Amino acid sequence: MKKFKMLKVMVLVLALVFAAGSGMARAVDKCPDNFVFLVDQSGSMYMHIVGSQVKMAIAKKVLLGINDMIPDMRYNSALQMFAPVQTVVPVGPYDRAAMAKGIKSIKEEQAIFGRLTPMGPGIMALDPVLAKMSGNTAVILVSDGMANQGPDPVEEARAIYSKYPNVCIHIISLADASDKKGKEILTAINKMNTCSVMAEGVALECDAAAMEKFVSSIFCTPKKAAPKEEVIVLRGINFDFDKSNIKPEFKPVLDEAVRILMKNPDIRVTIEGHTDAMGSEAYNQKLSERRAAAVYDYFLSKGVPSSRMRSVGYGELRPIATNATEEGRALNRRAELKVEK
Repeated sequence: MKKFKMLKVMVLVLALVFAAGSGMARAVDKCPDNFVFLVDQSGSMYMHIVGSQVKMAIAKKVLLGINDMIPDMRYNSALQMFAPVQTVVPVGPYDRAAMAKGIKSIKEEQAIFGRLTPMGPGIMALDPVLAKMSGNTAVILVSDGMANQGPDPVEEARAIYSKYPNVCIHIISLADASDKKGKEILTAINKMNTCSVMAEGVALECDAAAMEKFVSSIFCTPKKAAPKEEVIVLRGINFDFDKSNIKPEFKPVLDEAVRILMKNPDIRVTIEGHTDAMGSEAYNQKLSERRAAAVYDYFLSKGVPSSRMRSVGYGELRPIATNATEEGRALNRRAELKVEK
């Protein structure tokens, strides 16, 4: 462990680790055979809730954290969205990787104004999904509760309970202090059934213990989240557009990395290259490979053995910031070191 702590001395930053937490209302009576993530993608979900955080960005982090902790059991699952209604992951045997891919595909930026919130129809749209599932089903509703179009969402939730008595609707609330009506709607749905668990999304994002409690309350025996691979972003090693060369000003950061690697001969690393979304996917794949290779060759020239390194490119597939702005694209044009433990 000591050698990994030493890596943190470098001008590097650990990649984001998904965490969460909040108090729960009640525990479930029965363990689910199926589950559905039902995610609100209305305009209000693309507003800020805490500081500069967008509600949907928080929702994605929390869903990914839950997905990591779901027990290794046979479930049928689905990922649905509403406002508008959209099937992201259709009903089928639960696949952790496929669900994570579906969650990551959710947009973090959409229009806010002029998009009404038909939450009631969104809950109604669960009907054909639930009809394909047998046994106990957990619906995990992620929303700020805002509803300004269509039938009453509380009454639609009541109708779902009436038709599907083995369903339990759990809630992750993204309602903030200004969303009084939204909080009231979510609370009313939560109070319909003693099985229902409700938690605050912002709190879940911040407290891993509360995240585990939330998952345990729904799935009975949560799988501990696997230790995250230690991914280290080389601060300052952000490439120019369409370039893979290492600039002179980058070298002090790389030299410090070399020093630590040479001092700790048991450390092995994977060097990852990434791009922004400008250009074709095929071109960006090759560009990312060249960027990873540039760092690899630099380390090799400084004496780090090739047996302790490998390089890989991920193209535009793993952004850490939005590609809608130049600042975000610049952050995505990066290299990372993954420490292989």
